[in-house]
Amino acid sequence: MKNVWGELCNRTASSSSSRFDIGRGYTLTGPKPFAREISTSPETPKSKLWKSAVPFLLTALMAISSAFAQETTAGIQGSVKDPSGAVVANATVEVASPSMIGTRKVQTDDGGSYRVAALPPGEYTLTVTAPGFHTFRQRRIDLAVGRLPSIDVVMEVGAVAETVEVSDTATIIDVTQSKVQVTVDRQTLDNIPKGRSFQSVIPFAAGARQEPLQGTTSNRSNGFQIDGATDSENVYMIDGVNATNIQTGGVGKSFQIDFIQEVQIKSSSFEAEYGGALGGVINAVPKHGSNDWHGAFFTYLQNNAMNANDACASGLTAGTVNSATFAGFSNNLPRPGLQLS
Repeated sequence: MKNVWGELCNRTASSSSSRFDIGRGYTLTGPKPFAREISTSPETPKSKLWKSAVPFLLTALMAISSAFAQETTAGIQGSVKDPSGAVVANATVEVASPSMIGTRKVQTDDGGSYRVAALPPGEYTLTVTAPGFHTFRQRRIDLAVGRLPSIDVVMEVGAVAETVEVSDTATIIDVTQSKVQVTVDRQTLDNIPKGRSFQSVIPFAAGARQEPLQGTTSNRSNGFQIDGATDSENVYMIDGVNATNIQTGGVGKSFQIDFIQEVQIKSSSFEAEYGGALGGVINAVPKHGSNDWHGAFFTYLQNNAMNANDACASGLTAGTVNSATFAGFSNNLPRPGLQLS
């Protein structure tokens, strides 16, 4: 036992000494009210193991969260060349869209390649400039969540002030990925009959269907099969966060479709990061802000007179709801709601 404070204060222990455990293997002992000595105890192998494991666990958790969050955005990649096929290095590639604030700029590398990642889903304009070449511009590039299309640019020799604009191009095919998926964008969501949750559009994917026997009589928001797998074998993601109910399957916490930008349903051949999904992966991406104020004024009415018969409850209707819901609240009478996004 090492005497620390006793040497400084030159005090002796009395019969009314006290002992205080201050953690981390240190103990203070001495006369009241002065602590006189500090004793240390060696760390056990178990405590050393936990200390060495904490940094590893924190790193693993951050890696998992960042991997899931990647599926809320899209990207563009490609190469820039001159008419002879030679690569154009240090060309400026700029992407712009109403879906994001400002623009994103990158430069091509020595091999003439470029890549712009973490782009919100939406419609984009690609502009490429380089000294000694006309400015290249391509509009109406539709980027859905998870897409990474390759757009190769061929620059024409001339003044930078002159612009070569591509107004009509073939459909851009993403050849970098092999997953089978369907993306239901906002325009489609605004023009189709649907329920109040994003799960109602899951049957848009090939091999997906709703099995009413897997739901309850009063709730048909779950029970979706993809490629024959049950709903408990699906993974549900909302804004990059796993929202799957780990006890019964389906969505643990629903999300109103009014605030959804698009829904991505992956049926098969999806990424290894979703190895826990034996069925499919349903990825709901919420709306994001932009430079413009925008919103929507809406109202809707839900009434049992407009519901079909419930196939799983013979003789009963699908529901007895007679109310209007707006912006997440319910009342007995239909009334308008205001949504800002």
